[in-house]
Amino acid sequence: MSQVQSVERTLSILEILSAYPEGLSIANLSKELSLAKSTVHRLLSTLMTNGYVQQDEQTGHYRLGIQCLVLASSLLNQLDIRKVAKEALHILAKSSGEVVHLCIHDRNEVVYIDKVESDHTLRMYSQIGRRALMHCTGVGKALLSGFTEEQIDHLIAEKRLAKFTETTITNKANLQKELREIRDRGYAIDEQEHEKGIRCIAAPIYDHDGNVVAAISIAGPADRVTNERIKEDLAQAILTQSKQISAKLGYIKK
Repeated sequence: MSQVQSVERTLSILEILSAYPEGLSIANLSKELSLAKSTVHRLLSTLMTNGYVQQDEQTGHYRLGIQCLVLASSLLNQLDIRKVAKEALHILAKSSGEVVHLCIHDRNEVVYIDKVESDHTLRMYSQIGRRALMHCTGVGKALLSGFTEEQIDHLIAEKRLAKFTETTITNKANLQKELREIRDRGYAIDEQEHEKGIRCIAAPIYDHDGNVVAAISIAGPADRVTNERIKEDLAQAILTQSKQISAKLGYIKK
């Protein structure tokens, strides 16, 4: 087994375990990886020794270790956009009373890098570090507004336009129409396209070169985050904060 293959298999273990917070047995890991249990055990032993994997004493299942959190925290602290946007997120959460997100895109997916909870208890898909598809989320569509047509074609070829609800955009023509509207008005709306009953408004963040590098959103139950409320209040609020964040990153609208 080459060193490169060992690294690839080790990374595969970490990626698989990240999807199972409750952990996995070595048998299930072996099945997922299509590797012998003995091979998986050797790799797990190395990861456990270095703190990247831990084993539940009661179930015997393996899950991610504390060292993964250390690395993740270090990476997030290096993302200056989180520091720059922090005040704006809290302002929006306080003024709207809803959940506010900060996201970036990576490998044609949305990655949630910060989140400010509202005073209302609401269980949502999002959590820091989690990924989502771009075509069916407000933040995703806000990020896509900065994509070229070639990038859009690559996204569709790689990720497809999966349907999650009755309002999910599932074809290129409708997605392109939606993105044109987002560019014109400056914000995106997730019309319950990923989670039924959840509506959100999102706006892109620009860097000093005019590139869309992040997006912020306000999300909540559709009966609270109504289209009327978006037009009367939330749209202006999120545009104000997105522009301020962009300005702090050196963006000057021409």
